[in-house]
Amino acid sequence: MKKHKNALLGILFLTLAVSFLSGVFLLDEFGEKKTVKIVFIPKVQDKTNDFWMSMISGAKSAGKEYQANLVILAPGEENDYETQKRYIEEAVKMKPDAIALAPIRYSEMTDCVKQVTDAGIKLILIDSKLDQNLEETYIGTDNRNAGLQMGQKMRDYVGPDTKIAVVSHVKGSSTAIEREEGLREGLGEDQSKIKMVLYSNSDYNQAYEKTRELMKTNPDITLIAGLNLYSTVGVARAIREMNLSKKVHVVGFDNDIEGIQYLEEGIIDTLIVQKPFNMGYIGIQTAVESVRGKKPDKNIYCDTEVITADNIYTDENQKLLFPF
Repeated sequence: MKKHKNALLGILFLTLAVSFLSGVFLLDEFGEKKTVKIVFIPKVQDKTNDFWMSMISGAKSAGKEYQANLVILAPGEENDYETQKRYIEEAVKMKPDAIALAPIRYSEMTDCVKQVTDAGIKLILIDSKLDQNLEETYIGTDNRNAGLQMGQKMRDYVGPDTKIAVVSHVKGSSTAIEREEGLREGLGEDQSKIKMVLYSNSDYNQAYEKTRELMKTNPDITLIAGLNLYSTVGVARAIREMNLSKKVHVVGFDNDIEGIQYLEEGIIDTLIVQKPFNMGYIGIQTAVESVRGKKPDKNIYCDTEVITADNIYTDENQKLLFPF
């Protein structure tokens, strides 16, 4: 009788153990398959800007592959940080599992972004950083290193009488700050040749007009650096229109069809090319994995490539420059 009772208890225990383990397995499986809700807030959604449209395309691709519920909110202009702040507040009210953000400003937006982490929502930063470490991870270019690449390449065009102008984008953004710091480091002693830094506010026309005015008032400028796509293309338009390509070297960031055309024509000498599709894809992929329990690295960097007329037609660079 005692043996029979012990046998029944053993069977009961085994049944409970199997049920418990099955429940754990099902919970894990549910956690892996649970639809993750993500709000992605890039700096801008501008069909004329291949950089941001490529990043958004990468984000959508990852959202589809990982079956995430992806919502995209973006200002119409890259310098409109007030609208981006409103979108952050709106996103928090949506109670997503994660918010992927490319902050327009380095410091002015930090208090607003704290609402994300205070609400228990995972924060993934893409492309740009904040002045406080609120994020699970940062995904993007190592902008200081990319600026260093640019500065080192600019030295190829520096002579004894060279005078340099820098056309940056949004003053106070982490990308503008870090790229300029890296550029100056890459130039080394030649950074003393930088005579002025202008800001395009990520607007093609402002970059164009400011470059025209620059060359009228400072005709001795012989080297210009553009620190993002808007600045680079705007500078190139002005240099081409003013027939100054034989006198002024242009080194820029990012690429689109127009910028590549200027590189082929010799208006632009060098482009530092980022990988925005990768940033968008990895950003959403990492957000999904983070929500499902995987701890990401603090920084995930995407490489940049130095593109000139000498290497533009290699198979690898053609894939980079024309991803679609």
